Amino acid sequence: MRPRSQRRCTPARRKKNGAESGRQHGAEARSITGWLATDPFSGVAGLLNRWAAPVLWEALDEKVTPLLVEDAVESVNLSGAKLELKAAGQVGWLFLYALRMVYRKTKLRDEVAALQERKLLMKETIESAVTRGDQMEARCTAVAVRVAKQKSRQKPKMPSTVQVGALVRKQKSRQ
Repeated sequence: MRPRSQRRCTPARRKKNGAESGRQHGAEARSITGWLATDPFSGVAGLLNRWAAPVLWEALDEKVTPLLVEDAVESVNLSGAKLELKAAGQVGWLFLYALRMVYRKTKLRDEVAALQERKLLMKETIESAVTRGDQMEARCTAVAVRVAKQKSRQKPKMPSTVQVGALVRKQKSRQ
């Protein structure tokens, strides 16, 4: 068996190493202020953290526009061989921050649209229930009127002599 330093990296090993490094970058992102491990871009943030310190682009807090991004990219110092990786990291942070802002706004817009749709559905359901309730109230009123008319037409019933006799006998037996 070859020593560890001379072993070739097989595709399976490369894949495994790539998956592990992705987890490592996500773990590194936890230590970056303003980035949560649950953030969909935490892996990229962890990788960029190796190249350059996180840059908070306060200008992008207002509104992300292509012109703003272009100005921010131009402000990064790209000269010097030692600064190339750092500059790439800073540009990466800029684009990642802009992407994250756009992603959050899109996600928020989708959530608002879903809530508005649910609100409309609830409004229609309530209006339908109110209409149905009004119809049922009208039916109940009509039935109550009909029952009252029928009762007013009926003559009061006089108890029969048999019923009176039974009631008298019952009273006497109690005493």
